[in-house]
Amino acid sequence: MTEFLKSYVPALRSIIPQTSPTPSTLPEIDSKAPALPNTDIRLDDGQPTLIAFVRHCGCPFAEKEINLLSKEVKKNDQLRVIIVQHAEMNQVKSWFDEIGGPNLFPDTNRYILLPDPKREIYARWGIGQLGWMGMINSTVLDNLKQLKQSDGIDLRPTGKGSYRWQNSGGFAVDGKGVVKWRKVAEDSSDMCDYSEASRTIISQMVS
Repeated sequence: MTEFLKSYVPALRSIIPQTSPTPSTLPEIDSKAPALPNTDIRLDDGQPTLIAFVRHCGCPFAEKEINLLSKEVKKNDQLRVIIVQHAEMNQVKSWFDEIGGPNLFPDTNRYILLPDPKREIYARWGIGQLGWMGMINSTVLDNLKQLKQSDGIDLRPTGKGSYRWQNSGGFAVDGKGVVKWRKVAEDSSDMCDYSEASRTIISQMVS
């Protein structure tokens, strides 16, 4: 019973609606990227960066996006990845380890795990909550089935502090701190094309 409660309680809490910060206007392409508050991370330090605002710990679509980000880091030596999650750091790290993050990102200098339990950074970058049909619908269920068949990725136990109504999205920021690509998810299964995103900042450095 104790083990059941450990997995059931976070899952139940994750679907209870909460008040979130009001999202700012989505950053425009070719505009200066918003800051990452309460960190010493600079986005104008010359290093092209993919910033992934992923879904909750345990979400299969968040896990798939981590795999996509890993592929881009391995293809592009100059690329840095920042993974923003809306749980406390110990939970984010536990989830990242569980899905094989250390093997996907063997160079610890190439990625940053950024916890945002109050969802303030999500809001600053224009990412708010999903609507009532955004978390679960027929498209989400079809995409979940397809992801399990194609990649073997399925639902995991919901991590403590997760909030299923929080939306996801991603950005590509060049070495000068300028937004060159952006996407906000249409529903909980809508993932970012990080290959397309990385091309918008890596091609600039090659040309």
